[in-house]
Amino acid sequence: MKNKIKIVVISLCAVVSITVFCSRKSSKQMDDLLLKNIEALARGEGDGYTYCLGVGSVDCPITQYKVEYVMSGYSLEDLY
Repeated sequence: MKNKIKIVVISLCAVVSITVFCSRKSSKQMDDLLLKNIEALARGEGDGYTYCLGVGSVDCPITQYKVEYVMSGYSLEDLY
């Protein structure tokens, strides 16, 4: 009877440890997929927007005027 209890306890521990290991592994894949989906939604259907602000010495890629700031596309990949 004690041998059966030991076998059941060891089997239960093995199942729990395998379940925890597999759930942590798929979590990373889900995070990457989630970030790509969020970035795709944030980007929209175009190549992205470019904003030119101020007066300065930087060439604006849209108007070719000299501006102070050029802002374009935001990416979640820069965070990681």
